[in-house]
Amino acid sequence: MASNQIRLRSFISLSIFLGLAVLLITSLLMFLKPHQELIALLHTIFGFWLLLLLLWHIKNNFKPLKSYLRNTGAGKINIVPWCSAGVFVVLLVLVYYKATPFLQFYHWGQTWRAATANEVGEQQLYQVHRLEPAIAAGEVFTIEFRKGPFFMWPQYAIWLETIDGKFIQPLYVTGKLAHNNFANKVTRKNPQQVFTDNPLAADMNASEIFEYQWDDASKNERMRPESLPVFLHALGLKSADGRMVPETSTPVLDAYAGATIIENFQLTTKSLAALPEQFRIRFEINQSFDFNAYYSSDRFPDDEVYSGDGYSAQPSVIYEAVVDRNDKQPIYLLKLIGQGHHSGRDGAINPDTSNLTTALQVVDRIIVEFQVR
Repeated sequence: MASNQIRLRSFISLSIFLGLAVLLITSLLMFLKPHQELIALLHTIFGFWLLLLLLWHIKNNFKPLKSYLRNTGAGKINIVPWCSAGVFVVLLVLVYYKATPFLQFYHWGQTWRAATANEVGEQQLYQVHRLEPAIAAGEVFTIEFRKGPFFMWPQYAIWLETIDGKFIQPLYVTGKLAHNNFANKVTRKNPQQVFTDNPLAADMNASEIFEYQWDDASKNERMRPESLPVFLHALGLKSADGRMVPETSTPVLDAYAGATIIENFQLTTKSLAALPEQFRIRFEINQSFDFNAYYSSDRFPDDEVYSGDGYSAQPSVIYEAVVDRNDKQPIYLLKLIGQGHHSGRDGAINPDTSNLTTALQVVDRIIVEFQVR
């Protein structure tokens, strides 16, 4: 009996040691290297395995562990548990309030991951573009965009805002949206047909579902306020009928507009003027026809925009990074912050993206680098 207990304790102790070793190695790899599915899977599985072993260990050693919390003798106070709890609370508070040493350590790892991103896994090819408007005299930005598995032909925009949400300028806008140039007219052959996934990506014959017509004469009539509602409301340009779309272009939009780049790209551009100490970089993207079970084609039958000929489907998704010059950090990873309104009714960002599916996989990664003053 005693021999079996020794073997069991040896098994648990050795397993805990090996589990901690795996967690340590995978933690370092995830901190220093871009995300890899295998590393994340190892970290998760061994983390749960270690948790089960620790619970088993606590159960078998409950009495000794309990004695650690007791006083060491008459009139004496056992300060060990208090010291342990104190260190834990102090570390938790410092991390929660982003104390400078911890934040610098995190930024160092973020910069390292971004710098080595292209060296991991399958080689990624990028198209390199330069956009240097004659009216721009500010700071240089390099935007690296890597598309996700469901990227097809979206509309997107990247722009700058102040911390309190005031629009500064665009950095890049797809030309169709900037010039309101939607000449391709798509009509559903069967108006009663309901889509619960992307009919152009699924195993369907699109020519049997839609009729296509290139109509230059009416291209400006097909406005798409639902395409990038957050950007369009921030831009603040209205059409004659009051919709938030740039019915006619402007010098700034012309300067920062370009064709929809359908491959991974690295775009270098420049701001119009010097920027404040703190500002936001935002990226919004949307893809027509990208329906799912929730955002089906009949989800909002009384909404003329959603149910119209733009095939709005899942709403736009927005990514953001907050730049603080005091950090002296040149590289920023844009993070998902929410979705736009499904028919472009307002420019609010809804943080609840639980009903989105493939829309969350249009983008794989967006990194922005700018020259630090």
